[in-house]
Amino acid sequence: MKMLLLWVVLPGCSGDLSWSSVSFSPRHRKNCQATQIALRFAVEGGIQANDVVYLYLGGFTSGDCANEAGSTYSSGDVLLWPRGDWEGAWAEGTVANEYRDSYLTLTAQKGVQKATNYLHTITIDPSNNLRPNCGIVGNSTHIRIAASASNDTAAAMTRRVNVSDAVEGSCYLTDTELSFRPAVPKVPSKIEISFVSAQTLHANDRVAVRLSGWTSGKAFGSPGANIGVGQVELQDGDTLAGNISKYFRGEWREGCCYEQHKAGFVNSTLYLHVRRGVAIIAGTTVNVVVKDGQLRPQCGMPGPYDPAHIRVIVAENTTRSDVPATPIETANAIGDGCARLSSCSGYGKCDHCLNRCDCDVGFGAPFEAAYRQLEDWTCAEFSCPIGPTWGGMPLVDGYAHSRYSECSGAGLCQRKSGTCKCYIGFEGPACERRECPGTSAETGPCSGHGICASMRDLAMIDRALPLSSYENRPYSFTASEFPSHAWDATRLFGCVCDSSWPVGLESGEWNTPEWFGPDCSLRHCPSGNDPLTAVDETDCSNTTTRGGRAVGNNASVCHVDCSNRGLCDYETGLCSCFAGFSGSNCDTIDVLSLGAGGGGGAAAATSSSEDE
Repeated sequence: MKMLLLWVVLPGCSGDLSWSSVSFSPRHRKNCQATQIALRFAVEGGIQANDVVYLYLGGFTSGDCANEAGSTYSSGDVLLWPRGDWEGAWAEGTVANEYRDSYLTLTAQKGVQKATNYLHTITIDPSNNLRPNCGIVGNSTHIRIAASASNDTAAAMTRRVNVSDAVEGSCYLTDTELSFRPAVPKVPSKIEISFVSAQTLHANDRVAVRLSGWTSGKAFGSPGANIGVGQVELQDGDTLAGNISKYFRGEWREGCCYEQHKAGFVNSTLYLHVRRGVAIIAGTTVNVVVKDGQLRPQCGMPGPYDPAHIRVIVAENTTRSDVPATPIETANAIGDGCARLSSCSGYGKCDHCLNRCDCDVGFGAPFEAAYRQLEDWTCAEFSCPIGPTWGGMPLVDGYAHSRYSECSGAGLCQRKSGTCKCYIGFEGPACERRECPGTSAETGPCSGHGICASMRDLAMIDRALPLSSYENRPYSFTASEFPSHAWDATRLFGCVCDSSWPVGLESGEWNTPEWFGPDCSLRHCPSGNDPLTAVDETDCSNTTTRGGRAVGNNASVCHVDCSNRGLCDYETGLCSCFAGFSGSNCDTIDVLSLGAGGGGGAAAATSSSEDE
C-alpha cells in the first residue's frame, strides 16, 4: 500500500498544527507524470527560522517510474515558492519499498511569516520532476502530519492531514486501449489490447482484462464455456502472425449469466498469463490480439464502457487486494447505439442492447409507451407529471387505481412545455384531482361562496354535509386508516358552503348552511317558526339530520325557509310570503289580509328591506 506522510518538526514553535492539506495540480493527473505539489498548514504557536517540515510522499519518485530510482536533491536545489521563506531538499526512496520512504525537507528561512495560525503555502514546482509512481487515494489515512518542539522525529505525534488530493492511475499499467473488429453485437470479434507496463511483469504474473457482456457462446441465449490456459488463440500486435503471443498465454472465464435484452455475463474475464522465462520490462508497450472467432459481445457497448478494466495479479501474492484496477482509457464502440436517436439529445442514457434511449426524469419514461413507440424516443421533448390513472384497464382488483400515467389519463401532455392540459372537470399538475363544483376564473371554487376540500378533509370538517357525529363517522379515531385512506381520498373534492349562522349539531347551531347545493350557488332564505302551528319547527333537538348520520343535540336549530309561509327564491335568498303573512321570513300574520282574502291564499308579497 502506498503511503503519503507529512511529518513536521518545529524546534522553535510553541504551538501545534491546527490545519493542513496536500494537493496536486492538475488534479486527476495520471501516475508517472511530473506533478505540482502544494502544501498548506497553520501552526497555533507560529513558525520560527530554521524550523523544519518533513513532507513524506510515499510512492513519489524523481525518476522515470521504470523501477530505477531517481536523484536526491540537496537543500536549495528544489524549486519552490516562496523561495525567500523556505528552502527544499529531496530524498529519493528505494525501489524495493516502491518509494514509500521518499520525502521532502522544507527549512524555514529568516523571512518566514511568524504569526500564529498563519496559513503557510509551499508550492513545489513540477519542473523538479517529482511524480507519483502509483495512484493515490484521496484523503488517504496515510497522508499524515506532525508537529514537535524537538528534533526527535520519533517522538513527534502524527495526525491525518485534513484534506488531500487523489492521483488517478495504476501502479502497473498505463495508456490502456481496447479495440474491436468487427464492432458488431453478437458477432465474433477480434479484440486488440494495448497497454504500457509501468512496472516489470514477471513469469506467471497475470493481466486480467474484465470484459463484461462478452461470451464464448452464441450470444442468443446459450452461454459459452471457460477456455483453458493456452487455449485462447493470441497474436502479438506488432506481427499478427501465428496463434501464439511471445508474451502471454490466454485463458477465458465465462461470466454469469445470460440475460435477455441485457449485456449479462458481468464477470467475463480474459486472463493473460506471462510466459515462463519472460519479463516484460517496465515501460514496454504491449500489443496483444485475441484472434477472431472465439469471443463475441452480447450487446452493443459504448466506448470506453465502465465495466471494462484491466488489473494486474502478481504471481508472488495472488490474494493481494491493494492492486487497483486500471480503467480503459480509450475503446471503440460496439454497434450503432443511439446515433439515429440524436444520441438521446443529451437528456438520456442509451440502452446499447435495445438501441433505444432511457430518458432522464422529465424527458420521457416507460409509462409513455401508450403515447409513442419506445424505439422512436430521442429525449428531445418533455414528459409530463404522472398521477394515478383515472380510467386504467381493470385487469385485477384495484389495478385501475394503482397504475400511473402522464396527466393521470385525464389530460393531454404538451411536450414543448412538459405541462398537462387537463380535460374539463380535472385540475392539478398531473390532472390528478377533480375540480370542485362551481369553479370559474371569476369566482374561484364553489361559486365564491365556500371552501374546496378533499374527501379526506371533508370527513374531518364538523360543518360539512351531511352532518355526522364522531361515533358515526366511517373510521374511528383509533383506526389505522383514520380519517380516510380511500384511493380517491385526496383526489375527489367537494364544497363546504359559507354561512352567516353557525352550522353543526350543538346548541345554537343550524342543521344547514346559508349557501347550499353542490356548487354553493343557492342561498337559503331567512328561517322562522311557522306561526300557525303549535310545534316549533326550528327545534332540532333529538331530530335526525339529513343523511341519517346524526341527531341534533338540545337547542340545536332546524332551518325553515320563510317559516313555511312563503316561497324562497334560492337565487336571491328572499322570501315571497303567502297572502296574510309578512316579514323577511314570513313569520308575521297579517290579520287584515287574512280577513280580506279569506286566509291561506298564495298571493305573493315580497319581503321588504324594512321587514328585514
